Amino acid sequence: MKTKLIYLMSIIFSLAIYNCDEADGGSSQSPPDASTFISIEDLRNSLKPDPHVQTVDPSGNFTVEGPDGTTISCIGNSILDSSGNTVSDDVIISLYEFNTLDEMILAKAPTTSNGNLLVSGGSFEVTAENATTGEELEFNPWSCSCLLNIQTNPSTTHQNQMVLFDGNTNNLDNNGQQVVDWNMVTQGEFSVADGVFQAWGIDIGFSNCDVLYEMAGENGTQFEATVTGVTDYSSNVEVWLIIDDFPSVVMLTTVNSTPALETYAGSIPTGLNGTLVGIHIDDDSYLNFGVLPITVAGDDSFNIDVDYGTEAELVALVESLVN
Repeated sequence: MKTKLIYLMSIIFSLAIYNCDEADGGSSQSPPDASTFISIEDLRNSLKPDPHVQTVDPSGNFTVEGPDGTTISCIGNSILDSSGNTVSDDVIISLYEFNTLDEMILAKAPTTSNGNLLVSGGSFEVTAENATTGEELEFNPWSCSCLLNIQTNPSTTHQNQMVLFDGNTNNLDNNGQQVVDWNMVTQGEFSVADGVFQAWGIDIGFSNCDVLYEMAGENGTQFEATVTGVTDYSSNVEVWLIIDDFPSVVMLTTVNSTPALETYAGSIPTGLNGTLVGIHIDDDSYLNFGVLPITVAGDDSFNIDVDYGTEAELVALVESLVN
């Protein structure tokens, strides 16, 4: 909490200095200390972490382990081409790990399923490519499994209930860009032991170990959020909610008539505590961002003040909010 307050005070202090310089007539002559991006998509491409890459011989059993401990294991002849044929060429496996909430935000991997909140234990994305032809490949069903170290500190009850979810990227956010949503895998084998989640039958693409948040006895509500300086919420702006009460991050993707970005109706527990993160690429291509701690009372309207900053400062801020 102290770290959150330090970053909030730093942003306010920086904004005050900038405004004072404006009043003195000194700042208008020089560009702001901020990163520049053509679009929010350009920022997203820069923020996404590099994968762990490994070349394997698919004719035999193989294991790929990421630096944070996520492990993908496949039996021999488990890689298929687009026609369903077994691949014999070497295969390049790329593994992206999103084990903590900050990594999920930076990778644009929110933890919601069809508008419902998920309590997250972590997620990953895996791709397979023919090393000779460059063709995108698939896993043969029930040929690959995963091990994932749960690093989000869920409650014991939530952790023991976690199951496998597959990521669906056939969704668009408010900027018209792809965003992952999650579908529970209803047929599969899952286990959690000593903070390690194991699942059999994973697919290429996004996977996570989560559990649906149950609002037993709680009133569901929604809220909207605006970002200072933004009038068009369908271009170059994102708003995220980092939930304090359990490990979950929500991307607000619905533009309402205010205009503002809003959550789904009835999806947010009344009394929920969290922090909103606003990110904006302005008309001059400068990066702006800011945060706002919130407690949801019901049908709230929140506004996030943002200021210029660099990509490195944005990453440090997001990391500080969850660590």
